[in-house]
Amino acid sequence: MIKLLKTINHWRPQRSAAILGSAFWIVLLGLGITSCTKKPSLVGNKLLPDSALNVFFTDTASIRTYSVPVDTTITDHKSVAYVGSIKDPVFGVTTAGFYSQFIQIITYNRFGTNPQPDSLVLQLAVDTVYGDTTQPMTLHVYEIDGDIYNHSTYNSNSQTTVLPTDYGNYTFYPHNRDTIVMSAGDTLKNVIRINLTKFSKALAEKLMQTDTSYLDSNNLFIHYFKGLYITATPVTSGGAMAVYYPYSTNSLLTLYYHNDSTDSLQFHYGISDSCAIFNRYQHDYNTASPEFIKQVVQKDTTLGQQQFYVQGLGGIETMIKFPNIKKFARMGDISIHEAKLVLPGAEVHPFMGEPASLSLIQVVTDSTYRILNDQLIEGSTFFGGGYAASTNSYTFRITHYIQSLIQDTTQQNIGLMLYVTNNALVPQRYVFNGPKPVSDTLSRARLEILYTKLPPK
Repeated sequence: MIKLLKTINHWRPQRSAAILGSAFWIVLLGLGITSCTKKPSLVGNKLLPDSALNVFFTDTASIRTYSVPVDTTITDHKSVAYVGSIKDPVFGVTTAGFYSQFIQIITYNRFGTNPQPDSLVLQLAVDTVYGDTTQPMTLHVYEIDGDIYNHSTYNSNSQTTVLPTDYGNYTFYPHNRDTIVMSAGDTLKNVIRINLTKFSKALAEKLMQTDTSYLDSNNLFIHYFKGLYITATPVTSGGAMAVYYPYSTNSLLTLYYHNDSTDSLQFHYGISDSCAIFNRYQHDYNTASPEFIKQVVQKDTTLGQQQFYVQGLGGIETMIKFPNIKKFARMGDISIHEAKLVLPGAEVHPFMGEPASLSLIQVVTDSTYRILNDQLIEGSTFFGGGYAASTNSYTFRITHYIQSLIQDTTQQNIGLMLYVTNNALVPQRYVFNGPKPVSDTLSRARLEILYTKLPPK
């Protein structure tokens, strides 16, 4: 689980150089700076009388990158729930499902004399579908047997015990354009409906036999009926993943029944903020590409120099290190004007599209992280991380971070962690060219540094 330590380093770049920042850029436009380190000739001699400042640019600083599975990501009480399975040609198979409690929408209900269940239907409101909607998806619905709690924290790999009966086993073609005509002639759009009594009426009968003391209190009811686990059959190719709105008024569990006096009765159970609910994601990386398996599963971190990865839904993150950055300190008094981490993509058209944005944080220990001063001081927009379609890349400005490593060579330099923003709810993934891609013609991951060697004091 990622822990963020929001500490702020009060260091600021040396103001004498910062004042000249805009002037440096004007001069640099005429210098024809290339990807090697170049020394402009006496840049400051016309800007500052009796002084000369040396401005340099380099994009050859050493970078080490490699990808690892995300430890955990919190998935409880999210606005949407993922259900389905997708076979990614690079990342292998991801299967998603969710656990949820249900409460009675109306308490103090009485089913009447000699009530009999007719059917029990789970209805879920659909938002978006990722993947191949022409391929069938099979959903499974199990009654939860273990206790889950509303105020507990649950992660992408959390699970609890369920009873063996599959009340779903429902196969359909997933998309969000269905219009369902109800028995009364009403229509519903963008929902799926799963008959949970097709194979067994046991769950419907359990709900019908609820003791009146449980019917009068949802706090007691959720201990009697602990909820449902909805998941999908893992696919071997293609596949899709549907996004549902569990808190929608169109997402509910409906018990249809009759008693001795009335036919066509119904009783509803829904999901509210008082319910425990969390997503579970399962990643089978053994079905991924050979290069991915060697780096992520078999932990050959050297392969990250050629290519590395990030993946949402609690999937993959990447460690980024600058092993030789402190060598800059040997050059004397250095002021960093800008340090940009540029991360180009390896695919022209990423599978399922690219993540809208990525996040970059500083690694403090193996289990704790810190928001970078660059983001805290300069703001998220300037800091970067958004996808640039024109260059098929992501860029971060990490000037404060690089300057701090050079200014204080005693501080620990573990590295940075790159991951998909809002990891728990974003299904997209991305493949990057590493610092040393397989072909010299490919755009490489790099650190672009514009800096000044200040005169001796």
